[in-house]
Amino acid sequence: MGQDEWDQRFALAEAQRAGLAQLQEACAAHSARLLTHAADRQAAARQVQQLRGSSKGSPQLSARRNLSLRNLARAASPAPLMGGGHAPHGPDRAVETTAQFLEWYGGVEARLAAEQDAESHAYAERLRAHTRACAEMRASVARAEARLDAVGAAYARVCAQTGGVRAACAELQTRRERLARADAEIGAQLCVYDELADIARLFSAPGDVCRDAGFLPALGRAERALEFLSRHADARDSELYAQRFAQCRTRALTLIKMHATHAFRRLGGDAARATQAAQVDVRFRAAAVGLRPLLRALCERRRSDDAAQVLGDVQHAYFQARRAWLRAHVPRALQAIAREHAGGGAADTLRDWCAFMMGACADEGRLHAEFFGGDGGDELRAHEDLAMELFHEQVRPQIIREADVGALAALSLTLLTYQRPAPADGAPADLDAFYAAADAVLSDVQQRLAFRAQEYVRTQIAGFRMGAADLDHAARWVRDGAPWEYPPVARTRWLAAQLSGCVDPEVLRGLAGEALAACKQSVVGQARALRDATADGEQLAHAFVTGALPLAEQAVADLLI
Repeated sequence: MGQDEWDQRFALAEAQRAGLAQLQEACAAHSARLLTHAADRQAAARQVQQLRGSSKGSPQLSARRNLSLRNLARAASPAPLMGGGHAPHGPDRAVETTAQFLEWYGGVEARLAAEQDAESHAYAERLRAHTRACAEMRASVARAEARLDAVGAAYARVCAQTGGVRAACAELQTRRERLARADAEIGAQLCVYDELADIARLFSAPGDVCRDAGFLPALGRAERALEFLSRHADARDSELYAQRFAQCRTRALTLIKMHATHAFRRLGGDAARATQAAQVDVRFRAAAVGLRPLLRALCERRRSDDAAQVLGDVQHAYFQARRAWLRAHVPRALQAIAREHAGGGAADTLRDWCAFMMGACADEGRLHAEFFGGDGGDELRAHEDLAMELFHEQVRPQIIREADVGALAALSLTLLTYQRPAPADGAPADLDAFYAAADAVLSDVQQRLAFRAQEYVRTQIAGFRMGAADLDHAARWVRDGAPWEYPPVARTRWLAAQLSGCVDPEVLRGLAGEALAACKQSVVGQARALRDATADGEQLAHAFVTGALPLAEQAVADLLI
């Protein structure tokens, strides 16, 4: 059957011809995209395989099948008409018959198979190249492992052969370090001998060597050298070097003594001429800045006899300078305080005196600590005792001149406020001299108070005599109960009140007993005078005695409870 007969027998409608034309255009565009994009080509190949219904065929089989399809299309093509041949159909010509579609489809599949074959061959070639590279790398790794094994075996042989050498070297290194330490110790000990010249040159230099920054370090090196030489007395020339270092040390202590005593003499002269305490205090504190290192170096060495003697001489010079100032300053200050309280009570003057002397003792302790550091010890206590003697010289005449019992009682109360605190309160040690002097003055005041109290009892209580007015008051007190108190009874109560808390309890009981006995004696004696002066004197005298004596006893008893 020819193509024309086929077309006539199986004629296609216009709608079917239009659909085939659209299918041809879509396939042409699809193949173009497959040729330009590899991913699109693979997807198109899968779609073509689905359309063909074939699966998992090799490129060679696909080519052979395409060839059979093309042969089938040529066999099915009609004979040329009217002497003309059948022209081939181009890619842009519309597909009108099944043979034309199969011919076009076979070309597309052939091109796809060729591209797939080329790509698979390229991948295979790259795979073979990578395989060869991996094989070469494995061979290199094997050679490297063999080389490392050989090196490790050689290292093990070397370690086995050099183990003894290392042990010997370690022992030699230990000996070397021990010898190096011994060399350093010997060198440090030999430096002692080398320092003698420098130390002697410094201590023999002209001028005030004590101000040199290397003075005290040089003294320390000299003392360490003496200790070293005393431990190595059997060394060569050790005795000679020990003598020279001892001379250097003595020279240094002497220089400190000369420097300090000269400074204190100058301060003492300035203080004796000064009138303002603030100026003197500033000068001493300024001098303490430069002298403090030297004096504290002496205090650290006070266990040795020569340093202790030098320290004693320096402290003596210091205390002489301070006494030169205190001898003029303390009396002048105490007199100024007395002038401020002129016309006032003696207790106010004594209170300010005690406050001043307490501050002076505290200042002396702080100033001594700035120079010498630490506790002043017996030397500072002796110095403060001398200062308190100046206070005692001023206050003792005031006590002796005072005759009033009330004023003496006020002085005693004032001094009792300056008694030494309990040990738990932690009283400063530099106030011991003040508390001792305050106790001594308090003892003088209490003795004077007891004496004047006895004199008061003798003159004002026991020696009382009633006059006419007193007899009249006593008679009206007994008869009518008029307000009145027998003067010795009132004086006894007043005296007991004044003595309370001012003297010891035993002394208070003794004086109160004397006053009460004198009061009773006065009551009994004046009762006789009252009896003789009135007509009903016997009854008045009895009532007077029974009324006055209980009052006196009660007043004293209340005070002594």
